[in-house]
Order: sequence, then C-alpha cells, then structure tokens
Amino acid sequence: MKAKKSPSNTMHTLETYSKGAVILFFLYWNIMEGAVFQNEYPRVFVKLYSMAAWRLLLLLGLITGALWDPFVGIMLAFTTFFYVMDMEVTMETWR
Repeated sequence: MKAKKSPSNTMHTLETYSKGAVILFFLYWNIMEGAVFQNEYPRVFVKLYSMAAWRLLLLLGLITGALWDPFVGIMLAFTTFFYVMDMEVTMETWR
C-alpha cells in the first residue's frame, strides 16, 4: 500500500527544485558574465548603478537569498561582487 504524499512534503520538494533552479541560474550567470573582466552590462544596469537605492536593493536581495538558502546567498554574493567591481572599473575608465 502506497503512502500518500503530504502537502508539506510536496512543498519541500518544490522549494528544493526552486533553490536548485536559482542556484543554477546564478552559477550560469557568474560563469558567463562575471568571469569576463570589464563585461558590457545592459544600459539599464549601468544607469541603475549610480542610484544608492539600487545598491541597497542589491544588498537586501543578497541578505534575503542568504536567509533562504546559504548556497543561494553565495551565488548572489558572487553575482553582486562581479557586478559592483565591473561597474567601479568601468566608471573609472569612462571618466
């Protein structure tokens, strides 16, 4: 006789797949975009970088991701680090 899956078990599985998808997305992003020095970002990201609220939103997203899952937090930390460092170097070069 098969045991029925409980709703909490289904939610646990859904959350596991969601975390895996987010981790794989940001791993791909870090490999393709973050590994290139002085990468060309979309204009929206370049314009948003000058706004302090955008950088605070990045920090809030990083903290939220880390609280949800440590591995998601690590991927978000790498993504944010590569983005901020590229913008700093790019802004200095363009001045």
